[in-house]
Amino acid sequence: MAQLNNIRSISVPSIGKLPLADKPGTFTPSGTTRTHKAGRLAQDGGYTETSTPAKLDLSINLQGGISIDALNDIKDEDVIVRLADGAVYMLSQAFVTGPIGVGEGDSSLTIMANVSERIG
Repeated sequence: MAQLNNIRSISVPSIGKLPLADKPGTFTPSGTTRTHKAGRLAQDGGYTETSTPAKLDLSINLQGGISIDALNDIKDEDVIVRLADGAVYMLSQAFVTGPIGVGEGDSSLTIMANVSERIG
């Protein structure tokens, strides 16, 4: 049976490794979105392209010593994403999209960057 790929770890330079929950969330690398552009005839159609930013939707465990203020202040940092298959991505100049709240020891965090790059 093949191993399923998922997020293994997330590192932020100002904080270190984030304490991920059992189900850590999703990672979408930056890329291109294509939209169909119709023509008068089928063969006259085509598509347009727009850039899509990289996005991390994370569930984290709020352990003692983890500063909520530090998490909310993540901006202009090179965030490293390691996947279970060994792939490593860097989100350049990444930032948190909005303030996070405190739940029952866990919280949700969204990190975005205009560009992600596979570095390993």
